[in-house]
Amino acid sequence: MRASHKAPQIGESLYLWAGSQLDLPKVHDSLQKRELTSRVDVYQLSTADWSSHLTRGTPPLGVIDYSCTTFHSNIYYFGGWCGHDFCYHNTLNVLNTIKMEWTSCSNAEQSLMKKSLAGMISLEFDGAEYLVIIGGAGSTPTVYHPQFQYDQLKNGIVRTNEQLLYNVSTGQFTVPSVSGQCCSPTNTFIIEKITTTGNRGIMFGGRVTVNGDESTITNSVYVPQVALEN
Repeated sequence: MRASHKAPQIGESLYLWAGSQLDLPKVHDSLQKRELTSRVDVYQLSTADWSSHLTRGTPPLGVIDYSCTTFHSNIYYFGGWCGHDFCYHNTLNVLNTIKMEWTSCSNAEQSLMKKSLAGMISLEFDGAEYLVIIGGAGSTPTVYHPQFQYDQLKNGIVRTNEQLLYNVSTGQFTVPSVSGQCCSPTNTFIIEKITTTGNRGIMFGGRVTVNGDESTITNSVYVPQVALEN
C-alpha cells in the first residue's frame, strides 16, 4: 500500500517505486529506508503479473511526490520529499531498467530549487533529448530566477513556475528564458508530451496560489513548447 508515487511505463511493463508507505522510516537516511527504496515492483501488462526486483546502486532520497519520466529503457527521477520535516531534494537520478541499476545524473546544485510535486517530461528536438521540469513546491530557493515566480505559502512552502532543461547527452542543466503566457506557480498538475511533435507538451490542472499565500485548484491548460536559441 502506498500513495504519492508514480508507475511509469516502458514497453509492456509498469515500474512502481517508493512513495509514501506505512513502513517508510521518517528519517533523512537509514539502512531500513535504503533497503525499502532499493526494491522496484514491476507489473507485466500482458500477463497481469507482479514481480519484485532488487536494484543496484544508490536510490535517491526524494521518495515521495517525486517527478519522473522515461527515455528508452531509462526512468529519470527528480526531486521529491524525503518523508520528514521540510526536507526536499533537487537531485536527478536515473534507473536503468535493463540492469536495474541507479545512477546519479547530477549532484544537488545550489541554483536548482529543492522541490516536489513538479512535472517532468522528455522531449526531443534538433536531434537532442531533453528533460523538461516545470513548477513544483518545496524549500525556499537559494537562487531566484527573475523570469519566474516564487509564492511563499502560509505553511512555509514555496510554490513556483520555475522551469529547467536538462540535456541528456551533455548532462547539463539550463534555466531557460520564457515567452508567451507562462503558467502560474503551480504543483500537483498533470503533464504529458504531445507525441505528434517532438518539442511540445500539455499540462492540465494543479494547485495555484490565491490571495498571496493560499491555494486553490485550477482547470487551466497550457502547452509548453521548447525551442533552442541560436
